[in-house]
Amino acid sequence: MSLLLASEANFFLQQGLQLNQAGAFDDAISSFDRVLQLHPDAYYTWYFRGIALAELGRYNDAVLSFNHAIDLYPDYPEALNSRGMALFNLGSYEAAIVSYDRAIQVKPDFHQVWYNRGNALNKSGCYEAALISYDKSLELEPDYAKAWYNRGIMLGKLGRHEEAVDSYDQAIHFRPHYSNAWYNRANTLNQLRQYDDALASYERVLMIKPDWYAAWYNRGIVLQKLGRHEEAIFSYNKALEINSTLYEAWYNRGNALDALGAYEEAIASYRGALELKPNLREAWYNWSVALLKLGSYQEAIGRLDRVIDLNPNFAKAWYSRGAAYRRLGLFDAAIASYDRALQIQPDFIEAWYCKGLSQAHAGQNQMAITSYDRVLKLNPNFHLAWYNRGVCLSALGHYAAAVESYNQALNLDPNFPEAKQHRELALQQIQAEPAELRALPVDEWFAEERQEIEPMIPSSSGVNPLYPYPQNHG
Repeated sequence: MSLLLASEANFFLQQGLQLNQAGAFDDAISSFDRVLQLHPDAYYTWYFRGIALAELGRYNDAVLSFNHAIDLYPDYPEALNSRGMALFNLGSYEAAIVSYDRAIQVKPDFHQVWYNRGNALNKSGCYEAALISYDKSLELEPDYAKAWYNRGIMLGKLGRHEEAVDSYDQAIHFRPHYSNAWYNRANTLNQLRQYDDALASYERVLMIKPDWYAAWYNRGIVLQKLGRHEEAIFSYNKALEINSTLYEAWYNRGNALDALGAYEEAIASYRGALELKPNLREAWYNWSVALLKLGSYQEAIGRLDRVIDLNPNFAKAWYSRGAAYRRLGLFDAAIASYDRALQIQPDFIEAWYCKGLSQAHAGQNQMAITSYDRVLKLNPNFHLAWYNRGVCLSALGHYAAAVESYNQALNLDPNFPEAKQHRELALQQIQAEPAELRALPVDEWFAEERQEIEPMIPSSSGVNPLYPYPQNHG
């Protein structure tokens, strides 16, 4: 076909290009079709027609149109690139890569093709190869912000988080209001535990996009990690104002309220999470934790039973259930729950310790000593275990052995007044005449255990931040 179209065909071509530019894609396609009726070998018209079809999301039809253009002109790099993009949007990543590779053969310095090839390789799970493609794109176009951004995503997926931050910094350098780059920078800094810097980046995101609920949510996560719970609650509230169905925000809001001692409000927040996700084990569990702190032990048991129904192998739930029964004075039930926790997690040191406390309160002093011995095998520096072991030995009349246990407790904590007092009482018993030997009244001697029930606070291994890596390939 002559490069000069007849005037009628040229009119419809120009009309189609103008309609494409105006976003009137259906009308543009009609104009291109008029051209192709007159000149079916007008390869560039097939190309522009494919562009309009792709804009309408009609990717299969777009591929067919690009194929016509390429059949007529095999070395048409723009058509090869656009076909690759249409195939990408169809999820045909390998076919897209083949099309991009052909475009690169024709035009090696086509930076957008290298960029698009990187996106397809990313979707195919070929992160190293994708990184190479982004690097090639940036060699050709160093100020291409999107390439720096997606390069950062690849580096993150490869575990190279410090380099990812540098890449996001480059994207921001060339596009200061690039909200996605600021957001991913913040998420990566969060992963690196650079919480203050992460917070600053989330705040830059929110200056640009104040209604981005995921940024408010993740800002709350970081504030919680910094121990700034009231500010975290404000951030979760902002996220929930924008998206009230965000169960993660309800859940972590509950954790922040729990940290402030606002247990009733925390429970209300956990309920909010459970209304949206009824089987959220973490929310049921933390609800039970709050009830334990409120002294509502029987109700806590009911919630823990729900947790166990959801996951019978959740050792911490069995352990907490044991704590509730122990607080109710139901020591046999407590011991049974601790045993279930230990079947699941044999080295659960707190469960061994609290089992020992329950056994001692039930008068099973020898068995309690066995439990404390297991604690001390796991952690020889657990001074309360040494102390309470001494209490049980005193109760059995083994005063010399009790003194040794008290000594161990005092070596670890020289200012432990109960250990000093009862060590002296045991020494007095050793020095007493045989007729005067008696078991000491030890019912009130047991030292309080360490904080035994902890909520499942958000962390890198807990509830994940929402949408940590939005991949906007453009």
